[in-house]
Amino acid sequence: MSNVKNKLTVFFLKLPYLLYLIIILILVCFIFSYFLKDKPNVIVFDRFFFNSLKFTFIQAILSTLISIIIGFLIGICLYLSRIKIKLISVVLNFFFIAPVIFVSYGVIFIHGSNGLIQSFLNKVGINFSYSIFGFVGILYVTSYFNISLSANYFFRKLINIPENYLKLLQANNVSFYQALKYYLRPIFQNNIIVLCSIVLIFCISNFTIIYIFANSPFLSTLELVIYQKISFEANIYAAIVYGLIQAFIVILLLSPLLKISNNFQMLSLKKTENYKIYKSNLLSTSFLIIMSIYFFSPCLMIFKGLSSFNLDLLISYNAIKSFLSSLSVATISLLLSLLISLSSLYFARKLFEDNSRFKKLMLFSIFILCFVPAISLSSIIFMINIKLDFYFNNFWIVSIINSCLLIPIIFLFLLPKFMDNNIYEKSKILQFGINPLIRIFKIDLIKFKKDLILISSACFVLSMGDLTSVTIFNSSEFKTVPFFISQLYSSYRYDDAFFIMSIYVIFIISLLYIVSLMVHRDATLR
Repeated sequence: MSNVKNKLTVFFLKLPYLLYLIIILILVCFIFSYFLKDKPNVIVFDRFFFNSLKFTFIQAILSTLISIIIGFLIGICLYLSRIKIKLISVVLNFFFIAPVIFVSYGVIFIHGSNGLIQSFLNKVGINFSYSIFGFVGILYVTSYFNISLSANYFFRKLINIPENYLKLLQANNVSFYQALKYYLRPIFQNNIIVLCSIVLIFCISNFTIIYIFANSPFLSTLELVIYQKISFEANIYAAIVYGLIQAFIVILLLSPLLKISNNFQMLSLKKTENYKIYKSNLLSTSFLIIMSIYFFSPCLMIFKGLSSFNLDLLISYNAIKSFLSSLSVATISLLLSLLISLSSLYFARKLFEDNSRFKKLMLFSIFILCFVPAISLSSIIFMINIKLDFYFNNFWIVSIINSCLLIPIIFLFLLPKFMDNNIYEKSKILQFGINPLIRIFKIDLIKFKKDLILISSACFVLSMGDLTSVTIFNSSEFKTVPFFISQLYSSYRYDDAFFIMSIYVIFIISLLYIVSLMVHRDATLR
């Protein structure tokens, strides 16, 4: 009886991941059947397509290089500084998950033709003008998020250096430069390929940034071309093909990401070490101040928005409806992604414990949706919904798309804790006959409860701030806050757009602050 109960438990634990696999198979089968049966229009691979393909990877590679190099320098400067580790972690996490539309409009507010800098130059009589739109703006904003991710990675690597190792360096009078060059290099190189791969994926999937800052057809990426094919030409076939081409190229470039070994310590933060033997200098402090201005300057838009307070707009039907839609989409997306991610983590651990040859295939099934552009995934689901006579409404489609894109993030973030000490645990589980469900809630949950709360809040914010799928799946009755803000901005209602954006960002900051307090209080009680 107990054996049957355990088998049923294992089946239900695996069920969400199996359903996720079925969805992927349905998408793949639909694509092939659509190509073979419907005989869609001939797709044209013209010069514009190849220019867009080339620019997609040029801007992504440059943004990745900028993000890794500057992130490395910031990570070092933060490590040398006296800033509290908790504050550093919270700030870097916020800048990584901040809504793209907030940072984009914040940058325009500072560097636009009527921005703060241009207004200041005009007042002091300096005849100088520049434009943030174009290639520079794309690199500026795309790197913004990924610099914080890279800085977080390198900072955590430095914080996790054992105290006895630092004392050994101190006893031998090893300078910080020598330590970086000769002794700490292996620490940074561990999983650096995975970091570069993840950053490159994020830099490729920057549809909203391209949508806002591209001021020339030569600055179009494949995602923008896909959006144009769907919205202006109604050519779903071309949109799907372009997306698959990009996905195939990305898979070839990012094959190292699929070679994750049993070392899962990439994003985990161990017990913080307060022992330091190196201190900051004038150069590191100056660089940190410059980068702080770079990161915090878009937040000045909040004050501009609050100065344009509009109660009628705040309590209007469209504003309230958009806030409720964003909250609902974020909640459903998070619940779905958590359910599938936890099931996938259980399945992955089982394969690694059994040393199964299918473990890398399982990892590939999780990360495959990272390679497919979100706008292409939207086009595939859009076509499926047409075949089903629009059976699914826009709310559920956007929620499902967002959850699919959150699954790899949650999976990768929780994987280190989930795999921690798994070999020892496996022998004890078998010895005492512990039920798999009890293992998750009584053993695993204790290990990653803090990480689960933090990544859940981050993914909730990411889902709330997404603008990609909503650009296709929107209606008069369904629009999220980012889409509502973009409509206000496109209608030249800049003050109203900044006001709603300010309220929106204040809500996000408050949410993250409350979650941080909860985690800190729980850790204190322990």
